[in-house]
Amino acid sequence: MVTILSKVPLRRLRDGILFSLIIIITLFCSLYGNTSQNQERFDLIRIRLSSPPEGYQMPEVFFPHDRHTEAIENKSCESCHLKKENVFVFKLKRLKDDGFKNDKELYHHECIGCHKDRRDQRLKSGPLTGECRMCHSQNPPYIDASQPFGMDKSLHYRHVLADLIRSVGDEKEKNCSACHHEYDKALNKTVYTKGKEGTCRYCHKQEKTEEVRSFKTVAHEDCLNCHIALNLQNKKAGPTNCAACHELAKQSKITKLKEIPRIKRNQPDVVLLSTWLKDALESGKPSNQFVEPVAFNHLSHEKQVENCRSCHHESMEPCFVCHTRTGIEKGKFVILEQAMHSSDTFKSCVGCHIKSIKSPDCAGCHAQMNLRQIDEIRCKSCHSVAKESIKPLPIKGDDIVKIAAAEIDMRSAPKPVISDEEIPEKVTIDNMVDQYDSVLFPHRQIVQALAKRTQKSMLAQYFHGETTTLCLGCHHRSPSPMAFPKCAACHAKSLKSEQNSKLGLKGAYHSQCMTCHQMMGIKKPASTNCTACHKKKTTTIQLTNRF
Repeated sequence: MVTILSKVPLRRLRDGILFSLIIIITLFCSLYGNTSQNQERFDLIRIRLSSPPEGYQMPEVFFPHDRHTEAIENKSCESCHLKKENVFVFKLKRLKDDGFKNDKELYHHECIGCHKDRRDQRLKSGPLTGECRMCHSQNPPYIDASQPFGMDKSLHYRHVLADLIRSVGDEKEKNCSACHHEYDKALNKTVYTKGKEGTCRYCHKQEKTEEVRSFKTVAHEDCLNCHIALNLQNKKAGPTNCAACHELAKQSKITKLKEIPRIKRNQPDVVLLSTWLKDALESGKPSNQFVEPVAFNHLSHEKQVENCRSCHHESMEPCFVCHTRTGIEKGKFVILEQAMHSSDTFKSCVGCHIKSIKSPDCAGCHAQMNLRQIDEIRCKSCHSVAKESIKPLPIKGDDIVKIAAAEIDMRSAPKPVISDEEIPEKVTIDNMVDQYDSVLFPHRQIVQALAKRTQKSMLAQYFHGETTTLCLGCHHRSPSPMAFPKCAACHAKSLKSEQNSKLGLKGAYHSQCMTCHQMMGIKKPASTNCTACHKKKTTTIQLTNRF
């Protein structure tokens, strides 16, 4: 044998080995599909068994669910999942966890057994015994690209309208009881209570507890089982595959209803927000503390958010129940002032407003404004109810609602505006005439364009009710509402910033104009297209003939 090999040319032997490797790799890919490190999937389930023994180091398994569903001929959930009370429990071949050792053996028996059966039939299959790292990989071949999914107001109302969703118990008018429930400790079961409907997340948190399933488990077991049951009856139902909900492109194709009635849960239309006023009503005595109350338009804010949880993030109770003046454990010791005014969370009023001004329609002006400038007017914009209007104290609850409603009505009253004739149509900017022709700035057109953009947002309409407010986006240091000095009144012609860090005139113009175009997505003219604004001067050279 050695003699034969020695006669084979080394080059032919090398080529034969390479050819064999290519065949092996090709067969491997045909069995296991694309193993590219960049393969995005929307159906990955992380299989992590609970309570592993000390020292256990095998990585978790990234399981592509839809890929396996598509491979099953009958496409039935029963291939992997058992039923309890006629609904599927989405655990592998078990109704509850049975300890690390037993669950591990179950996974290996079921998964490897299925792979072996398919391989015996010469079908695409997964790894077998001994090929552990094909599943337990430190560098899995997939990227989890799944997007979070929730029920917005449109999708909620589609479920409300669905004739196939049936109520339970005595609730006949609507089908709310089909999904909403709360736990009754006395009865030791879940019951439906009209008027106390809330999001599932209020009880079912991210991680499961001994008493309550996780939100992820609830969402899949309840929603999917409903969809599966309707599909078995050949009736229209929601999706049963992962990508339909968790792929961004498919999320955008979900039908959105244009007209959505208000979700009624005994909520008020208007509220007068004031902790000291609440204390005065409860004690029957005037309070020594006083901060102008906020007339809060609850109805209009409902229209701007996707669901109640946008504000009521832990429960449907009022904010002050969890967030007190000094902080309590229930509110994670976040005091009320922080809960309302913190700028680094979208759950607060101020944080939500700051998020809004980052939109392209607003960012042109606000991206260049110091937040302290907004602070100077922000307090009185919300805390606007005068002390005199709520005397004498304590005051009746009905009167409080009337005061809040009256204040909100005043906000919608017409504000003083500057007529088009008072707005200069064009402004000539000529501080660089030594190099370029003067810039003819379409002043009135830009003011009108900004005013049009504010009509897209109720928040912008409220804070920009007066035309002069829009002017402050550029004329940010105006001494009075109708006095708008030229930029050169504050910014010197020097190319460098002055000692007080104020930009020079050229820098101020370019920073203001170019940043606005960039932040607002204005493409014509582009912020980098210098000649669109600055037409270069043409110089004429006169030649003298000499003889």
